[in-house]
This record gives sequence, structure tokens and C-alpha cells, in this order.
Amino acid sequence: GSQDRYEALLYGEGLLKTVFKAVKAGAGGLGLDRVFITGVSPVVLSDMTSGYNVGKNIYLEPELNALCGFTEAEVGTVLGHLSAEGADGTAAEPTAWNPAAALQTMRTFYNGYRFSEDATESVYNPTLSLYFLDALRRHGRYPRRMLDENLAMDRNKLIYIARLPHGEDLLIEALSGDDRVVIPELVQRFGVADVLAAVKDQPFMASLLYFFGILT
Repeated sequence: GSQDRYEALLYGEGLLKTVFKAVKAGAGGLGLDRVFITGVSPVVLSDMTSGYNVGKNIYLEPELNALCGFTEAEVGTVLGHLSAEGADGTAAEPTAWNPAAALQTMRTFYNGYRFSEDATESVYNPTLSLYFLDALRRHGRYPRRMLDENLAMDRNKLIYIARLPHGEDLLIEALSGDDRVVIPELVQRFGVADVLAAVKDQPFMASLLYFFGILT
């Protein structure tokens, strides 16, 4: 099943573990000076154990909070440029949309990502922001669908959380928009065994939602 395939990749001489062991060896004096890795979940890192135990997680560092997002100032600047250019790319024809109103719309739909609890500013999702800005540039109006379907949340992840004890209540809190999901500490490392068998309390489930990209 899926768990067997996952374990085959990570344990023993699995493909993923072999790759990370090679990277680890390369960074130990065999040609790699620095290694920067993205897209690896805490579940994989926890289960990797000795395969790659020399990494340092930096995704919660406040100085890197805006590394993978746009600030509101950046979004506002682009909207101003698009408005000044006009709907057809020239200043001769004014746009049918207002930059301030467009920024408010983007703030509602695309803002709110805060990857560090010490960060003072939330950032905009870059893929969704570019999707919106491209519609303004090409068509002179908002996109008919505010969410790019390429980034639609994996339903299976939500179904998994919803089926856990009190998981549905947690999702309702998360989607209420009232910033009501509060946990004492973010769980940063957990293996697949924890996901399958550990006690699923609110800190555990909220941490999963964070790393799934639902809560930030």
C-alpha cells in the first residue's frame, strides 16, 4: 500500500534516503560547499533519521518570513504601475478598476501568510498574486475565479483532519477568519508513525495544517 511505498523510499537503502546520504557526504568535503533544500516536509525529515541529520530548519526564522511571498508594499507598487499603464498597456485608456480597491480585494483573498510567529508583517501568496495581476494586465479586470485551481487545497488532507476527533471543529475555527486557532507551540518534527498512531490533539492537528499550507 501507500505506507509500504513510503517506507521503501525512506528506510534501509531507499531511493530518497540514498539521495540525501549522497548530499550529506558531498557537503562533508566532497565538493558541496552549501546546501539549500526546499519542499521537504517535517514528516520526511523526521523519518529520514541518519540519512540527513545535519540540516538546519530555517522556515520559522523571522528575517526569512517574506522570502517566499510578496509584501503589501510590493503588491501595491505593481498595482500602481498597472493602473498607470492603462487597460491596454498605455496611459491613453484608463483602467476600469481602482488600485486601492484591487489591493483590498487581494488582501482579502491572498494575504495572511506568516511563517514565523515573531514576524510583524504577513505576506501575499506569490502564485495567486501573479494570477490576479496577470488578469488585470491582460483583461483589465479581476479574474472570474479568485483562486487559481492549480493551487487548490488537496481535499484528502482536509478529509484526513476532519475525520480525526475534534478535527472538524478545528477546521471550522481555522476557516472562520477570527484567528482563533491558538496552540502553545508548533510541532516541528513528526514521523509517519506519529501521523498514523499518535494522539491527535489540537497542537498536533494545527501543526499539520500549518505544514499543509492551510494555517500560517
